[in-house]
Amino acid sequence: MASKLITYLLLLSLLLRSQSSVSQVLGLELLGDQESLSIPFDYKHNFLVLEVRMANLPLKFLLDTGAEHVILFRKEITDILGFTYEEPLLIAGADLQRTMYAYITRGIPLGLKNTITVDRDLIVLEEDFLHMDELTGESIDGILGARFFRGLSVEIDYRKKKIILYKNVPQKALKTDYVKLQSTFINHKPYINCSINSNGQQIDTDILMDTGAGIAFLLFLNDESKVSLPTNYMVGNLGRGLGGDIKGYMGKTQELNLDSNFTFNDLITNYQYYEKDTLENLIVSRDGLIGNPILERFNIIIDYVNGELYLKPHRNYNKEIDYDISGLVLYAFGQELSNYFVKEVLPGSPAEKAGIKSGDIVKRMGFLSTKFYTLEQIYQRLIRRKGKKIKLTVERKGQKIRKTILLSDNL
Repeated sequence: MASKLITYLLLLSLLLRSQSSVSQVLGLELLGDQESLSIPFDYKHNFLVLEVRMANLPLKFLLDTGAEHVILFRKEITDILGFTYEEPLLIAGADLQRTMYAYITRGIPLGLKNTITVDRDLIVLEEDFLHMDELTGESIDGILGARFFRGLSVEIDYRKKKIILYKNVPQKALKTDYVKLQSTFINHKPYINCSINSNGQQIDTDILMDTGAGIAFLLFLNDESKVSLPTNYMVGNLGRGLGGDIKGYMGKTQELNLDSNFTFNDLITNYQYYEKDTLENLIVSRDGLIGNPILERFNIIIDYVNGELYLKPHRNYNKEIDYDISGLVLYAFGQELSNYFVKEVLPGSPAEKAGIKSGDIVKRMGFLSTKFYTLEQIYQRLIRRKGKKIKLTVERKGQKIRKTILLSDNL
């Protein structure tokens, strides 16, 4: 249950509340004289991680189609490099309630592997509110939004773990099982026309295609929204955003259709409640988002020039999506991010029934020390079918305690 939840970041749609704007730039200069080029990425914890060179300093950024700008989490980096800032601007946190400050620094040299270095404007957070290292067990320095690739077509190949940049849409590739979806681009971000069956009701929705989201599917709720919570749901933690932990719910959507072309049944869905007036003042209206656990089942081509979106399904693209049903929310800590503690135990979950408590330090999983696992590998062990037993040794107030989680699915 918790695996996809704790990796979710709604910051990916950072909401600017300032009249300041980042200067618009094209992406063609990334290619130089080439018609296309390939860039490798790591796929970790349901995130696409790219190596970004900032003034020749190697950093790790998330590739995020759900964000518009390039955003740096760690202001100490630009401070050390001596970059200058404009007046701070106010941004809204992912909980849609709190606000905080960020800065714009302009003309920063950025490059990806195999690309030419280009100058880009950067939004720098005043403080690293996200601590992605704790959430993912990986050092993440920022996010690379859609504006970085403006003027290009971008292919995302999850299986080969590469993105391919094109000057023009590759027509030859489009003839091989790609389907053009009915989509709308707003601020360079692609929204897919979808229909869902929720509580027996067929509803048309506009859903953001968000490679910066580590969960499969999320819907927004308010007193006037089209969707409602399913009969069976659980209260949970959707992860951490700029304003802190994001609370929400978890249930199932009976059916999701992507532009009547691709169908998913009994889809694990996260729900976030927000005040309608608050959201409307901040962002373009949308009903939810689709994240990497669904998107990784396709090859994707995003044509930023013409505002078009293409998907090519993998075989058995709509097979059941495994998810963590333990109820554990784990964070990594320590110099090597190889220690893990229980940040939260979801109410009514198998972990709570097993007697695991917030603050417990996980020392062993089965017979092995957790020092032999990454955080992602631990969560992979928790993605098991109901009825499986997970044996843990936790440390609580200096004492080691053995616990057994019996996985069950109440959704």
